[in-house]
Amino acid sequence: MTVQYSRRSFMKGALLSAAGAAGLGTLAACGQTQTKGGDGVVSYDETVVWNGRYDVVVVGFGAAGACSSITAADEGASVLLLDKAPKGFEGGNTRYCGQIFVNGRGDLEATRAYYRSLFGEFAIDEDIFKVYVEGIAGIEDNFANTFNLDKSEFVNAIEGSTAKTAMYVWEFSPEYPEFAVNDSLCVSMLHDGVSDAYLWGIERQAVADRKDKIDVWLESPATRLIQDPKSKTILGVEVTRKGKTLNIRAENGVVMTCGGFENNKQMIQDYLGRSKLVPFGTVYNTGDGHKMCQAAGAEFWHMHAFESAMNFGGAGFVCEEGKQGKTFSVAELTTGSSILVGTDGYRFFREDVPSRHGHVYQNGVWENPKFPERVFIVYDQTSADIAVKSPWFKSEDYHPESATTLAELAQKIGAKSEVLEKTVADFNSFATAGYDPSFYRAAESMRVFDGGPYYAWEIMPGLLNTQGGPQRNGDAEVLDATGSPIPHLYSAGEFGGICANMYNGGGNMAECLIFGQVAGKNAAKKKDPLDAYVVEAVVSDEMYTLGKETDLEEGKSYETTPNQYLGKGAGIGGDIVVRVTVNGGKIDNIEVLDHSETPDRGGKALELLQQKALDTQSAQIDVVSGATVTSDAFKAAVEEALSQAK
Repeated sequence: MTVQYSRRSFMKGALLSAAGAAGLGTLAACGQTQTKGGDGVVSYDETVVWNGRYDVVVVGFGAAGACSSITAADEGASVLLLDKAPKGFEGGNTRYCGQIFVNGRGDLEATRAYYRSLFGEFAIDEDIFKVYVEGIAGIEDNFANTFNLDKSEFVNAIEGSTAKTAMYVWEFSPEYPEFAVNDSLCVSMLHDGVSDAYLWGIERQAVADRKDKIDVWLESPATRLIQDPKSKTILGVEVTRKGKTLNIRAENGVVMTCGGFENNKQMIQDYLGRSKLVPFGTVYNTGDGHKMCQAAGAEFWHMHAFESAMNFGGAGFVCEEGKQGKTFSVAELTTGSSILVGTDGYRFFREDVPSRHGHVYQNGVWENPKFPERVFIVYDQTSADIAVKSPWFKSEDYHPESATTLAELAQKIGAKSEVLEKTVADFNSFATAGYDPSFYRAAESMRVFDGGPYYAWEIMPGLLNTQGGPQRNGDAEVLDATGSPIPHLYSAGEFGGICANMYNGGGNMAECLIFGQVAGKNAAKKKDPLDAYVVEAVVSDEMYTLGKETDLEEGKSYETTPNQYLGKGAGIGGDIVVRVTVNGGKIDNIEVLDHSETPDRGGKALELLQQKALDTQSAQIDVVSGATVTSDAFKAAVEEALSQAK
């Protein structure tokens, strides 16, 4: 075969590559496949101007992306791991989740029976179901073996556990106890802690430890799958990086692990039937991968399914569009003289109903409720006094309207005064009678309103994650509309997750590990040669290979003088490194040399913590509200530095 690498050939290849974006190009004109050997007979990938070559490209750096990359690397593949988020924001929803995983504790039959019940009447693919439940049954050993962890440090959140964090998640063990055949299934943590990014830190470090096999490109979104227009094989991805558009070849496979569409308003409306939902996780899950796979011919499944928070069917505090929200956790307002009303002032929901990741019991099934355009908790002074004493109450989130009369309050929130007055009057009669004929709220949860002043606190429906996306099979291959695998395309995690109906807490983190490993292993396998066409080959004059460029730097060194000391602590995004200057037993300065905390939360907290430590001349300072993990990490780092000074 003669391959021309002239500048003329390069320019022609650029045109072919551009045409290939629409699935057309010179190949369509030639319209035939030939055996390689003659002049100009090449495979389609040789018509694309490639800027880099790896065995595997993984799109999305959360738990699923980390596990896919680790597995592929351990199989001997060179891996490029892409993420659209900048440093300090990578990690997807894994960074912000509870750090728990569902655990079948070795009982495969009980796990299988439980999860079959969770699917209910929804169809289930037996192949993928088998992989999932077998993975959950053996997940403790998998985590320990994959990440070289000590299983004795794991915490199983079963009722009665003495672990300090188990009390927060034991209700997920199992979340649907009516379906459990025994007490084997629970949720677990890798250590005695929740919502502290610990699991994410373990997975992130495992990626960093394989820098000889994995390059990480942050702030580098994939924008298109590059596909052979005839065989439909996925050859690589188009990436935007540092202002350039690059074509990166994936010799053996592309793994899509880019999460859901929580921050895509149009997709929320089209697929979930909600006008808006506030995201509780990353703000970078915008459905980009869904569109890329759709263009490649992928079939979608479970697009209706999503999970949310635990109070009021998954409510959150009011939040600006495009910002990360917070779950509404003041549970004290779900009972007493407090009701939930919609835009016009009518109740629409049973306020005290238990919520299972946003799913509530309605007419024999657990499902996500729909909310009006605007939602308010209306309550009296008695409830207000109770709410502010809640351990979950935070003044920065508390912005209610108040009024001396219900009519005045209705005017302030845009409700109908006669409706709101009638709604409260009806509720008072229900509370007095001990029976709620509208929504069957429990008698003990109702208290007559005290007569004012009255308050209305606006909340928003929210979501932790969506489940829907491209359908995959038990080999983690993405399927097309005919049910056939799209060659060399794989997926894992919440990007087309297995959950179609009821969800048990920790199920997504388990899925990230289980199918991340399946996808990584299969993507790493050497593939057969591609079909050849009568076209002219091209070559790039800028080539990326393993180790040439990567963004995940580890093992930095820092300079100190004889009176300066270094310390580090584990934050949400990685280690927080400080340098403390001590003169004559006095702390003269504290510098934060490195961190990956979220700028508008952890980053601001670090500024306050530095000043507090200087003012008190100690690391024993109060944490900053809303940044507990960052605060604890900073304190640990300063303490480590000061211990050297002594």
